Amino acid sequence: MAALVLSPGCRLDGSALYRHLEQLLPPYARPRFLRLQERLAMTETFKQQKVRLVQEGFDPARVPDPLFLLDEATKSYIPLGPALCQRLLDGHLRI
Repeated sequence: MAALVLSPGCRLDGSALYRHLEQLLPPYARPRFLRLQERLAMTETFKQQKVRLVQEGFDPARVPDPLFLLDEATKSYIPLGPALCQRLLDGHLRI
């Protein structure tokens, strides 16, 4: 998972981001999940606080931020809601 902070007034274009990452990263290195945040939580020494993010995982019920899933079929990042998350957990959708 990658956590992103968008510039004010910008929105996530899942297809454009996919194309950009396709040029820069091999398939195994592309993040399967994205989490959009207002700002990144930092420690006093300016390190990212990742423990809470890891604990919350990709469960839309626990994560207050918008989540997106890499969809290879559409070559885009799509919103990850409760129904899609359940399909992942049930094994009906592979990533």
